[in-house]
Amino acid sequence: MGMNSKTKAIVILGTVLLSVYGCKAPGGEALPGAIRFYAGSSDINLEYSIFLCQYDPVHDSFAVLDSFAGAKGPSYLDLSPDGKTLYAINKEFSDQGKQQMTVSAFRINPENNGLSLLNSRSSEGDGPCHIQCSPDGDFLFAANYNSGHAAAFPLSGDGRILPASAVVTGEGTGPVENRQQGPHAHQVNLDPGGNFLLVPDLGADKILIYAFDRQTGCLEPNPLQPFLKLDPGSGPRHLAFHPSGSSIYIVNELDATITACAYSGSQGRLTVLQTIPTVEGSQADSRFPAAIRIHPGGKYLYASTRGEPSSLSLFRIRDDGTVSRIQVVEPVPNWPRDFNIEPSGNYLLVAGERAHVIRPYRIDRQSGRLEGRSGSLLLRSPGCILFIAGTDQKSLASP
Repeated sequence: MGMNSKTKAIVILGTVLLSVYGCKAPGGEALPGAIRFYAGSSDINLEYSIFLCQYDPVHDSFAVLDSFAGAKGPSYLDLSPDGKTLYAINKEFSDQGKQQMTVSAFRINPENNGLSLLNSRSSEGDGPCHIQCSPDGDFLFAANYNSGHAAAFPLSGDGRILPASAVVTGEGTGPVENRQQGPHAHQVNLDPGGNFLLVPDLGADKILIYAFDRQTGCLEPNPLQPFLKLDPGSGPRHLAFHPSGSSIYIVNELDATITACAYSGSQGRLTVLQTIPTVEGSQADSRFPAAIRIHPGGKYLYASTRGEPSSLSLFRIRDDGTVSRIQVVEPVPNWPRDFNIEPSGNYLLVAGERAHVIRPYRIDRQSGRLEGRSGSLLLRSPGCILFIAGTDQKSLASP
């Protein structure tokens, strides 16, 4: 499943090899202590669309070690908890008549992190945009934006995706006519206890809350609170759980805000605490937040906002669960659809989807503030960054 040089036209750009179909750094050898990650491209025309990359923080340099076929437009990826399987959304139609696309599973070679396709399965909807593997590795969840469906899939012992055990969809519309004509599931997020699946629905301005039965794989609306209704036209896109499990943070795409909520894991209940803009003076139709992440230490929250200019915002998380914005970094690579914080919490990588580049930022561990570095990786339409378990964290101390 690696690169076939006969099928790829490669253009040399600086020290990085960029190709319409994939790319690979000279030599292709992993460096000891480098931060290794997969990047998924949103470009459905790429054959080799999942990239194995590394970032060397000591020399502030990137390399692409390999790329892999098997998924079209895999703009979101996830790992099994044992690190043996990678899951990807796949914009190939599994059933053209039903307008259902695909989710795919790849076996990971433990020696070189190479990928080989295990199997693909209908996503049970149109426009898959997010997936998540359960912490026990027994289920995969998928959100389908276009059709509004979310689904749960049991996983076999070797990581293959089995037929769906549950398919659910929201109801409702919103006031933004060109974006909220119906339900649009944008993320699937199992709570830390594994008892409730939360689904931000951009089209209906809701966080749908489903009780999850781990024995049967069934999803049912939470009888205590089937959904949290957010402000009209907010367009909830993604959410992140605080490490404590007692609060969640929702990034709203259409009104460029963040909503902080208290969360009861025993009841699956959400209570709004606060809603604030991602950046000062942000307005609907000009700024479009995308990703939200919490620092491993639990003190800081980061959110990306697409627009002119694109930005990253840093928030301090207070003891009561509310947040205060303390830094906005702009511009960052255009249209930051995703960013991720490597596990040691010292570096953050931003994927500029329209800039076709990934760039690093150093995180000050005391203040959470971001400092841009000069390194960059040219990559076609990066849509997702997923760090690989096993990176040697001892060598990642901030310089």
